[in-house]
Order: sequence, then structure tokens, then C-alpha cells
Amino acid sequence: MSEQGLDPRGFLERLQGEHQTLRWSPLPPEFPEQWRQVPLAGSESLRYLHEHWVLTDAPAGSGGGVRGRLASVAGRVVFRALARYLHEERELLGHLVRMNDALARRCDELARTVADRQVADAENQAHLAAWLQAKLSTGGNGIPSPEGDARS
Repeated sequence: MSEQGLDPRGFLERLQGEHQTLRWSPLPPEFPEQWRQVPLAGSESLRYLHEHWVLTDAPAGSGGGVRGRLASVAGRVVFRALARYLHEERELLGHLVRMNDALARRCDELARTVADRQVADAENQAHLAAWLQAKLSTGGNGIPSPEGDARS
């Protein structure tokens, strides 16, 4: 370390030695465009939830004949007994679908934010790499070093 702070030559040499690379460069961001192009809010699963969450208001018909009429009467009795529970169940499912929508929108927002920050971080690392390389080639004091030209 120099009195000014970070010694770029020593830092870069240590970094190169630790990672066995000839030149340090930032890693490119991974898949930021994919995160932006595939939103969760438009997924097939959410579409399915929106189309199939509603419970019926009445029991399904059982057909004709004595057996059908008997099943229909039994269905109406059971349905009336469970009507309050089924109404509450419908409300719960509606809230769950709305919550899934909100979570999908938030996940999409976070994915966009992470992708944007990943790109910005890669740009910052590229600036740092260029700065370190420039400092290394000038010897860290603004005077070009003889090894700097040979390494570039």
C-alpha cells in the first residue's frame, strides 16, 4: 500500500497471482436480458389460476331417472350445509390469486432491478480494470514504466 491508498501494481499482481490469469478483466453480466424478456406475471400458471379458481354456486346436475333425482336432492342438501364454507373458500382462493399476481409483479420488478444493477456493476468493473491497467502501465505514479509497454 502506498501513502495515497491502494497500490494498483501490487493489487493487480496479487490478483493475477491468486487467479493465475495474465490480465484481470470483469466478468460480463449473466442473462440480464432473459430476466427482462420472460416476465413471471404473464406466465401460463397464472393464466390457469385466473381461469380455474372460481368454485361453482350450485351442485352439478346428476342426470335423469330416480337415481339422478336422488343424487340431485342429496347434492343440494350437502351444498346448502356447506354454502358458508364454500363462500369463504371462494374468497380465500380469490385472495390467493390476487396475492400471486402481486408477487409475480414484484418478482418481475426485482428481476429488472437485479439485471440493471448487474449491467451497471459490470461497467464499474470494466472502469476499474481500465484504471488498474493504466496505473500498472504508468507505474502508479504517472510515469510510464518499461514493463507496462511489454505487458500490454
